[in-house]
Amino acid sequence: MERFKHYFNSILVFIFGFLLLGCQPNAKNTENSAMNQQPYLLHFGLQGFKDFAQYNQSGVDNHPVASFRELDFSPPNLGQIKIENGASSLVIDHVFYVLGTSFHGEEGIEVMTVNAGLNKEEFVRPEQAYQAYVDLMKRVNQAGWKLYIAPYNPRIAKEDNVRYFMKWGDVIDPSRIFSYEEWKKIMSMEVGKSIGYRLYANGLLVDIDISQTKKTEDGKEQYIVRYAFNTIRYDQRDRLSDSENNINAYTMTQLELKQAFENKENRTQRLREQAEKIAIAEGYRIDESYVGPDLWQYVK
Repeated sequence: MERFKHYFNSILVFIFGFLLLGCQPNAKNTENSAMNQQPYLLHFGLQGFKDFAQYNQSGVDNHPVASFRELDFSPPNLGQIKIENGASSLVIDHVFYVLGTSFHGEEGIEVMTVNAGLNKEEFVRPEQAYQAYVDLMKRVNQAGWKLYIAPYNPRIAKEDNVRYFMKWGDVIDPSRIFSYEEWKKIMSMEVGKSIGYRLYANGLLVDIDISQTKKTEDGKEQYIVRYAFNTIRYDQRDRLSDSENNINAYTMTQLELKQAFENKENRTQRLREQAEKIAIAEGYRIDESYVGPDLWQYVK
């Protein structure tokens, strides 16, 4: 399964590049619409098909492994979108690219990739970039997005947030916003220059990566924010599937699906126990009170 995922990811990267090269004729459609003050409303599921069709008339790019729908914005008319997710809906500013992906037509949009600027301007002063980061994380926290720790990963305590982040680049306490001094230190590191989050809310997962991509001689900085959304249903069913052994979670009976899920849970629990023993040996504290989402309710 891992070899298949590596092969598929390589194909997906190629397709992304192909789409970016081929989307220029459609840019004016979404670029002109960007003048509208209302954000583009984007849903997951079957409604997502209708949303993309409403905002972009270029149609669907079908491939054997998936179908793709895109929105493209060009400076200075960057877009604003709203990921519809109930009380945890999230507005994203300064968007220049959105890709909606469906691996199973009956499921609708299952994955959504968003590339955006941290600020409206391409290059900003360090304090402007920091303030935009603060505003973004306040918006994310207010929308109720919480830390997601995969079932096989150690539940590192929030007290070790900074130490864990400096080693792995992922934040385990999204409610804690870095100070300006901490922000400057992170963005001045030789390697990295980014902050990563793995969050969940109402059946969705999102990876948020805030990266510094360039710094000018006069001290201005350029940033990109990448959002990788997917449904928990897709994430978990994909993990239950194994194309090399002809195992497809989408064709299982409910009984087969339940059994496969429970077997996976048992395996991941053992992996977590091993990972936490290693973490403790390295001096990390474990948050035994951490409770993630009820995965089965989205899988079934």
